[in-house]
Amino acid sequence: MRCDSSVSFGALLLGLIGAAGLTPVHIVAQAGTEAACTDGRVTNIFVDNHSIFDTSVMAEGTPFLWGYRLANSLHWTTRADFVESELLFGVGDCMDPFLLHESERILRQYGFLARVDVFSVAQPDGSQHVVISTQDEFTTQFNIRARLNEGFDLEGVDLTEENLFGRGIQVGGFLIQRREQKDKGILLATPRLFNTRLDGRVRVGNTRVGTFVDQGLFYPFVGETGRFALRQSYFRRETLFSYSVADQGEVTNITLPFFSERAEVTFAKRFGEAGNLTFLGVGLSRQVLEFTDLSRGTEVVQNHDFGNRESAPQEIVDLLAPQVVENAATRINLILGKRNLSFVRRRGLDALDGVQDVAEGTEVSVTLGRTLGFLQNDGEGTSDLFTRVAVFGGLAPGPWVLSLAASLEGRQIFSDPTGLNRDDWRDVIGEFDLYSYWHPEASRNTVFMRLSGASGWRMNVPFQLTLGGAEGVRGFNTDDHPGGRRLIASIENRTHLDWSPGGLMDTGISIFADAGKTWEGDIPFGVNSGVQASIGAGLRLGFPRGTRGVFRIDIALPTTGPDSFRSPILRITAFELLGLVRGFEDNQLKRSRRSGVGASLIPGGLGR
Repeated sequence: MRCDSSVSFGALLLGLIGAAGLTPVHIVAQAGTEAACTDGRVTNIFVDNHSIFDTSVMAEGTPFLWGYRLANSLHWTTRADFVESELLFGVGDCMDPFLLHESERILRQYGFLARVDVFSVAQPDGSQHVVISTQDEFTTQFNIRARLNEGFDLEGVDLTEENLFGRGIQVGGFLIQRREQKDKGILLATPRLFNTRLDGRVRVGNTRVGTFVDQGLFYPFVGETGRFALRQSYFRRETLFSYSVADQGEVTNITLPFFSERAEVTFAKRFGEAGNLTFLGVGLSRQVLEFTDLSRGTEVVQNHDFGNRESAPQEIVDLLAPQVVENAATRINLILGKRNLSFVRRRGLDALDGVQDVAEGTEVSVTLGRTLGFLQNDGEGTSDLFTRVAVFGGLAPGPWVLSLAASLEGRQIFSDPTGLNRDDWRDVIGEFDLYSYWHPEASRNTVFMRLSGASGWRMNVPFQLTLGGAEGVRGFNTDDHPGGRRLIASIENRTHLDWSPGGLMDTGISIFADAGKTWEGDIPFGVNSGVQASIGAGLRLGFPRGTRGVFRIDIALPTTGPDSFRSPILRITAFELLGLVRGFEDNQLKRSRRSGVGASLIPGGLGR
């Protein structure tokens, strides 16, 4: 956020705005009322909403000027009234620097805005004019996900318009073909549903073995000032769970088909002031987990060919039995939390030159979910208490940014018709992530470090972690070194280059190293991997200049094991793999969670 009280600068800026043909969104007379406001009263709000490229400042003869104009003409520029609807203040309100900062942060959470700047200009009469300057991302996204390891492997393709009609509406189609996953479907999502702050989303399509539906309505906590939040979601999916298999010759994976269904409604309220908030949530959830007959449904995969599966032998089926326990539960959920957070702006952390908001302070939440016997169907006799504790802490002193997120969850069984789990803890999942950045203000280098741990104990649902993959030790394949517990450390130097071809994009390079280890635990096919490591380098691109998005092309080499310094892996991704922008939750843990309820899933929760 930039604030300027210079009268001459304000007059010049407003003159330029007028010359550019902008019209104030609001103009009202507030004569004689400014004395009631310490910093003056807001009398004008200007929205300076730019398309992808600002061709007005490009001279005729600029290389590819026609291309810039064509891109702008094919793009829906974010509407001024949409931008203004996100503000926490209006014309006639007292000037509040905190609300300016929060409004800018809310706007910056939209992925279709590459740059957001909200600032005030003091006027000779003591009033304030506010300018909201935005620049759009290129929102017609055609993404190809690919990996090169012993041949080119196309893992997915999608075409999405992320800002339909300039109102943030997403519509698109996708095909994801990655290991056991083969999803094809369509997506529709919209903020500001019915001109409210209610957001809506629906994804529907097919998997390898059935269909899926993912629908949700979300009324978020609005910045740090919002008092209420509402979440309604419905999820239904028929799919495969893939176990990685070590040292089994040509057999590389075991697949298990299952059906998962979840429905949930949660209402939450916050008390206190920004920086010192207490929140309370209550909701109702329903979850169902079902499996086909193990003997018929369990299949083996050879050489990672998931399209050609064969029935698994009985000895393999028997290994999976402890993790294949069907369950259906209706719970009432209570969420309690304390949030003491503020936000600072940092440039060049996960983006090359873009600005992101970094949380400082602490947040702690506890979720309790008790089964309701009178709402259970016949045969659903399991009685349990689901518990989840989550903590977040952040610091941003000088050139440093430090963030820690950790959670632990599980089910305490009170009664079970099978008699196997009485008075016992089951489905215990724990994880932590420690992220660190070092980025001096004048430097083009950012050093990123992370330490991440994940584990599962006494799991009655399909569960397995692996060491490799795009978010693990990057020189190894996703299936390498399966286990029940995992620890990974990474260090990466990200350099923003002072080179932009045609002024079109930001460019950068990265050099990274990863090391990690898995422990067997009590899961099928787990191994004690020992310490495994890899090194790599890559190209990072941001389009257009100043964007918060990153397109990565990385190559990584293992430095341990039989393939050390051989068998490089090339990955092409349209997003940053590691960091605060991506978030904290481990995707391999996410697929095994019993409950989709918690403070981190309330819009506006856990450091956001």
